[in-house]
Amino acid sequence: MNSLERRILKLEASRPDANQIDIIIRRIIGTDGDEVVRAVSGDQIVDRCADETEDDFVERAKVEALARTERLPCRVLLLPEQVLQ
Repeated sequence: MNSLERRILKLEASRPDANQIDIIIRRIIGTDGDEVVRAVSGDQIVDRCADETEDDFVERAKVEALARTERLPCRVLLLPEQVLQ
């Protein structure tokens, strides 16, 4: 088991309520400097619009994820330096 899998297991074990949904926000920066920001919730992918603020995007991603389920959202943000710990 690698370090990322151990961290995910620790995070899942520490959740106060297992009846939640995960919304993962990904920020992808290409070699040419272009940035793509998207939210992933299960099999649903929501891309950030060019004129949308980050806060508005996160709120829209939450609304769209909650519209598909009865469960509550849980946000986990891992910075690149945290993934390897």
